[in-house]
Amino acid sequence: MQSVSYGLFLIIFVCIPLAVLIYRLRDRLTLRITLVLAALILASVIYTTPWDNYLVAARVWYYDPKLVLNIIFGYVPLEEYLFFILQTLLAGLFTLWLWRRLYPGDWET
Repeated sequence: MQSVSYGLFLIIFVCIPLAVLIYRLRDRLTLRITLVLAALILASVIYTTPWDNYLVAARVWYYDPKLVLNIIFGYVPLEEYLFFILQTLLAGLFTLWLWRRLYPGDWET
């Protein structure tokens, strides 16, 4: 069985849905929403970085060097940091998309 690189996984399962959501919400992404999403991303990176680095350093899990770019920060490859950022953005935008459908009155100006 052929293994999929972490980068390809990010493109297929995170970047493509993220691009769709950005396109769908493009007219609703205000500065306020963008700042909230940026704060959530910052919090997720600050919160997750020590934990992931500890787990890799303790050999609880590892990243196959053949499946990542081998750009390592601490013990964790770049793709994992991109996952923190992109997944948080995806979850935030998906929440906004759902909110827009469930509570349309909140989006009217």
